[in-house]
Amino acid sequence: MILLMWWPAATFAQAPLTLDQAVQEALAHNRSLLGARAAARESAAHVTEARAGFFPRVSFTESWQRGDQPVFVFSSLLSARKFGAANFAVDALNSPDPTGFFRGAFSIDQEIFDGGRTRASVRSARLQQDIAGLGADEAAAGLAGAVSQTYGRAVAADAITRAADGAVAAAQEDVTRAERRRDAGTMTDADVLALAVHLAEVRQRRIQAAGDYAVARAELNRLTGSPIDREFAVQEPLLTPASGDGPSLAALFAEADASRPDLRRSAAAEQLANTGRELARAAWYPQVGAQAGYEVAGTQLTDRASSWIVGAELRWNLSLGGAEQARARAAAETATRSRLDREDARAAAQVEIVTALRRLESARARQAVGSAAVTQAHESERIIRNRFDAGVAGANDVLRASSAVLDAESQRIAALVDAVVSRAMLDRAVGRHP
Repeated sequence: MILLMWWPAATFAQAPLTLDQAVQEALAHNRSLLGARAAARESAAHVTEARAGFFPRVSFTESWQRGDQPVFVFSSLLSARKFGAANFAVDALNSPDPTGFFRGAFSIDQEIFDGGRTRASVRSARLQQDIAGLGADEAAAGLAGAVSQTYGRAVAADAITRAADGAVAAAQEDVTRAERRRDAGTMTDADVLALAVHLAEVRQRRIQAAGDYAVARAELNRLTGSPIDREFAVQEPLLTPASGDGPSLAALFAEADASRPDLRRSAAAEQLANTGRELARAAWYPQVGAQAGYEVAGTQLTDRASSWIVGAELRWNLSLGGAEQARARAAAETATRSRLDREDARAAAQVEIVTALRRLESARARQAVGSAAVTQAHESERIIRNRFDAGVAGANDVLRASSAVLDAESQRIAALVDAVVSRAMLDRAVGRHP
């Protein structure tokens, strides 16, 4: 009886945590999801990196060298406009005096035509960014489903624990009453022993349920990014009708095609494979670039001569030993594989929608039956106990009635949890954002 009084007080002293709150905490603090979002931001940076290929590359170099190496001295004097007739002497050419050389240079390189390489690279980077973002959305949907499932386990364990508390108190009273009747000669030791065994079984079920609740709570804390030992009280979710429960399968399939992250990711992967084919074909086209440079050079830091240079370059790989053809064939096969993967993912998504919808319908039907069964089991137990108190019902009748109450409550809460989990599975299957 002391345990029965302590348990609700301890529960209500804890902060309540609803299913919606748990899902929102997980979306905000789950470490794996935060990592997936970081990967999406990383992909966004790669888009900027690829887009830089459209712009000129500007660099500046400032250097200083000193030596008496003949070629170095000759070119340094010539670049500094300090070369004179005396420098043509054989001795001056072979054994020049050490010379210092300062050089500052700006250079600009601009790709004019590259056969579509840069454009395809940018498109590829954008598709990879989309894939990473959709991967984060898919991880969020999976996380919401995992939180719903774990929260349902916690609700089930908590409900069984509460029901077992009441059953323990009732069984203890039954044992006490049976002992008095045994002493009065109206019951046997076998009846008392049967009730005592039932009391031990109910206590065992309560211990098991309490352990399951502790494990589910720890797992829920991990999913929400909270301290593992955080304590909270769960609440039975209210499964309200949703707009998505009524539409036909065709409407749900269409919604999944438009919204489901993994299907959109498969479509992006197919586009990425097609972009790979463009990159492979670009190897057959020439590349044209332009360069310009300006430099100031001299043997003294403050005394330098300026010079400039401009030019253009054409690069065309006429033969790579068949590598370009092989690369194009590989890209084509990759595109074919990506298309088949997308079609298979779509079929799997449709199976998942059908499964979740039918499970939800079944769980809701069982939930209604389970609630009625609990009410009937409690009423039957009340009648049996009244008859037991009047001496017209035996111990076995009380045992069956008490077990029926626990079983009915277990079935009711199991149906509720299945309905909540199936609803989360359906939302995920059609791509609804948590």
